[in-house]
Amino acid sequence: MSRTLTEDELITTVARLTSSRLTEYLAAEIVIPEQTEQGLVYHSLDVARLELACELHEQYEMEPDALSMMISLIDQMHGLRAELREVLNAVQAQPEPVRQTLIEVIGTARFRQR
Repeated sequence: MSRTLTEDELITTVARLTSSRLTEYLAAEIVIPEQTEQGLVYHSLDVARLELACELHEQYEMEPDALSMMISLIDQMHGLRAELREVLNAVQAQPEPVRQTLIEVIGTARFRQR
């Protein structure tokens, strides 16, 4: 099981994060902490999202709602990459004639759309 962080531990861990900035990010649902018997806790994925949010906020002066949308798009991109990896693994597991046919069909379809 992964280690969880309290709000104070989170703010200490994410160097650029302040309590007020965390409040803004929570309102924009950039992270959604887990409610436990001990209170709200954060996970390593939350740390990564908040580090990215702080960096984008400072470099590009992005508002929390825009950050939320940007991070959502990044999440979608990572999901699509994982799905593509699964498709490529499935193609790789096929016999050579099937792989060649798939490569030809995909290549034809890809260039036809342009």
